[in-house]
Amino acid sequence: MAEINYALEQNYKAFFSTFKETSKDKHHEDIPAYYLCADESQEVINFDKIIEVRYPDSNVRPQAFDAVYVYKNRVYCIEFKNQRKPDNKELRGKLVSGKTELDKILGEINVQKNDYTFIYCVVHENCKTHFNRYKCGIEKGAPRFALQEYKNNGFIDDIFTEDVNFFTKQFKEQTSKELAC
Repeated sequence: MAEINYALEQNYKAFFSTFKETSKDKHHEDIPAYYLCADESQEVINFDKIIEVRYPDSNVRPQAFDAVYVYKNRVYCIEFKNQRKPDNKELRGKLVSGKTELDKILGEINVQKNDYTFIYCVVHENCKTHFNRYKCGIEKGAPRFALQEYKNNGFIDDIFTEDVNFFTKQFKEQTSKELAC
C-alpha cells in the first residue's frame, strides 16, 4: 500500500495550495477577497478543486470540504465557514459527500485508509463576544452543527467545530507548526 503523502503528491500535486487560498470566501464575489486564514506557509490540498475537476458538471458535483491537510497519520478534512451562522445541512453534506469522495480517491491511489485517522474540522469566524456564541450557531463543549452522529457511528474519527483562533492554537499543539490565521 502507498503512503498517503507520497501518493497524493504523485497524483494530485497540481491541487496543492495554501490555507489562505482554501479559506477564501467564495460566496461573496462582489466584495474584496476575504480569507478566514491568511497562512501561506503550510501546504494543503485544495479538495474543492479536485472535486470540480472530477465532476465538471456542477449539477452532479458532490459537496466537498475545502482542504485536506495530512500530518503523520492524521488526515484533516477542513471546511472554512465565513458566514455568521453556517447551515447544518450543508456542513453535514460536505462531510458525508467529501469523505466519500476522499475514500474513493484514496482507494484509486492505493492508500490503505485504515492506517489513518480522519478528522473533520469546521473552522468558522470568531464570535465577537462569549455571550453572542448562540448567534453563530455555537454551543459550548461538543461538535456542533448536528455532526456528532458521524463520529458516534464511526464515519469520521473525530470532529472539531471551532473558531479560527481555536483552530490555530490546536494546529500548533497537534503539529508543532505555527499557523498565521
